[in-house]
Amino acid sequence: MTTSLKKMPDSQVEVVVDLDKDDLRTYWRETEKILTNQLRLDGFRSGKVPPNIARRHVGEEKTRQDALTLALQSSLADTIKKEKLEVIDQKSLVIKENSPEKLVYKITLTVFPEVVLGKYTNLAVKIKPVAVQDREVERVVYDILKLRTIRAESKDPAKKGDRVEVDFSLMLNGTVIDGGKSENHPIILGDNKFAPGFEEAIVGMKAGETKKFSLSIPADYYQTTIAGKELAVEVFLKKVENIQLPELNDDFVKSLGRFNSVENLRANIKQGLLAEKETKEKDRVRIEILNNIIKHSQIEVPKILIEQRLDSLIQDFDNELHQKGMELGPYLAHLNKTQDDLRNDWHAEAESQVEMSLVAREIAKKEIIQVNDGEIAQEFSVMADHYNQRGLNDTLKEIDPAAIKRRIHDVLVNEKVFDFLEKNNVVD
Repeated sequence: MTTSLKKMPDSQVEVVVDLDKDDLRTYWRETEKILTNQLRLDGFRSGKVPPNIARRHVGEEKTRQDALTLALQSSLADTIKKEKLEVIDQKSLVIKENSPEKLVYKITLTVFPEVVLGKYTNLAVKIKPVAVQDREVERVVYDILKLRTIRAESKDPAKKGDRVEVDFSLMLNGTVIDGGKSENHPIILGDNKFAPGFEEAIVGMKAGETKKFSLSIPADYYQTTIAGKELAVEVFLKKVENIQLPELNDDFVKSLGRFNSVENLRANIKQGLLAEKETKEKDRVRIEILNNIIKHSQIEVPKILIEQRLDSLIQDFDNELHQKGMELGPYLAHLNKTQDDLRNDWHAEAESQVEMSLVAREIAKKEIIQVNDGEIAQEFSVMADHYNQRGLNDTLKEIDPAAIKRRIHDVLVNEKVFDFLEKNNVVD
């Protein structure tokens, strides 16, 4: 077997493999052996069918096709191993010659690009101190109280802070806009969940009243289909409820089931907010370190990696929408956008994320950062326990264990790379 490699743009390599008669004879014999071992005939034990009988039952055409497949797969695998190619994707297989004397084929491989690292230690990145203010804790306390609000129906005019239920329609040029009609719609006046001016117009109305008014939508409003437009609005107020927050005391806190006093609740909230801020700061530092390394490194990012990352970002976004009861298609249509628009909007972010992953991967190679089977098995066990505790063991069974372990391997290696970078770059 002889091979030739030609470097192409975008981290592609054109590989030509030439197999001679002796190579083909070897693959033919291996194929015959495989097919014979798979053959089941009455009167013969498994794998003990005589070759001449096996040939008659298998057929020359079947052997020829399987031998060709074996020759292509095995010779390409041997070439990749010999040339130490780290393959991302393969395409454009062309068989240039296929005869009893010779098999010649050409294939294009996309490989991981060469990354020329710049300085990646002693970058003197500083961690910013984080702290939690009392007002932040009180904001969370207030949100908890709101979850336990006491509602009382009222005949008085609606005021800020009240919960109301309305039927409404929003019209543009006499036609109800998409998503602009609803019945029994709950609104907390003052939460500002609607376009500016909508909730303010309801203040002062009583249950049973109808009101018509115009609403000028700001030009920079996030719903581009109505931004800068004048809408005709009709609201029927069905119910007004005064909201009363429960008294914040030890008895209320104990009813939450996890705390024994108001101070214990506040301390727990503060601890949680601090941990969240510390995590965000840690992520910021990691990104700053990687961006500094990228600035002084040479990286050619293959298009396929950017496209794969975009696929992942869109899938994650779709999953988030599903959790909120929404679908990606209608959501984008509402914004007058397509998935192609989304890919264009996120292209720079996807490219940046790929650059970071390539840099981290190269540092892992340079510093010989590895994980062992025991570490992977431990994380797999933790994940399996998590699935079982949530009643998702059937879901776990549907996932390829090898794929999960590859993912765990990548995550653990990345974490070790970040540990290395933090130890060698962060200063007080």
